[in-house]
Amino acid sequence: MKGQLKKKILRYKEIYLLLIPVLIYFLVFSYYPLVLGIIKSFQKVKLLGGFEMVGFHNYKEIFGDRQYRQAFINSLAVGGGTFLLQFVWGLLIAVLLNEIRNKASKSLFQTVTYIPYLLSWSVVGGLWISILSPSGMVNGIMRALLGTGYSPMVFMSEGRYARLIMIFTGAWKGAGYFAALFLAAMVGIDSALYESARMDGATRIKQIRYITLPVIVPTMKVIAVLTVMGILRNFDQIFVMMNASISDKVKNLLVLIYEQGIIQFNVGTATAAATVVLAATLLITSVVRKILKYDEIYS
Repeated sequence: MKGQLKKKILRYKEIYLLLIPVLIYFLVFSYYPLVLGIIKSFQKVKLLGGFEMVGFHNYKEIFGDRQYRQAFINSLAVGGGTFLLQFVWGLLIAVLLNEIRNKASKSLFQTVTYIPYLLSWSVVGGLWISILSPSGMVNGIMRALLGTGYSPMVFMSEGRYARLIMIFTGAWKGAGYFAALFLAAMVGIDSALYESARMDGATRIKQIRYITLPVIVPTMKVIAVLTVMGILRNFDQIFVMMNASISDKVKNLLVLIYEQGIIQFNVGTATAAATVVLAATLLITSVVRKILKYDEIYS
């Protein structure tokens, strides 16, 4: 057995040598910080250096803190809502793009929907804050429809709209990227399937329902699982668009971890919360994989 293993190693030694730099990169920049962070979560780090082991004290503190509980709820609400809207919106855009026969129109529409994904949240957040301001476009449209008696709304200071705004703007930014992924799967569908359907009298709606969507189900599952892994890790959007009036409704775990760990230097508590985010992400991803029967794609 050892002899066979040695022969295989010698046979593919060039490949193994090429993998060494990749392995070193992940060990140094991924796994080492991860292990270090988990260790720090059981410590109380002092401002002037040094630390002391406190066991599960940091975890008890975050689970007993209302701020962290609320931040976790906000993370799930905004992250989950953004994912669902982005998924449906991106799928709809991809279906519409797939139906466009004029190449110039198709390219233009795809470019317009994809551009927001390329912009940073500094740009997108500032754009939507301006659009939703009292003198912005939304209030301007409402004033034109309702007359001069309309009183402008400060949308970004209204707690009841806060999560909806974050969900909508997040989906608006990412829907074009989802559409590009879905469209890449759609263009690979055998055209003979559509020809056969047309000969049988199937309308375009039926072709989409019974050919396009079923064929791209594996792609939809992959996109869903990969996206779900990030629903608790939305930092940029909330950091840019949050303000004191709506912080209780939208502040998520990563923003709270930033405030605790970087600004207030509660490193132990922050790393414990980060470890909880990691564990929750693994749990959510496992559940979604199970529900979607993700592993059947490769069986």
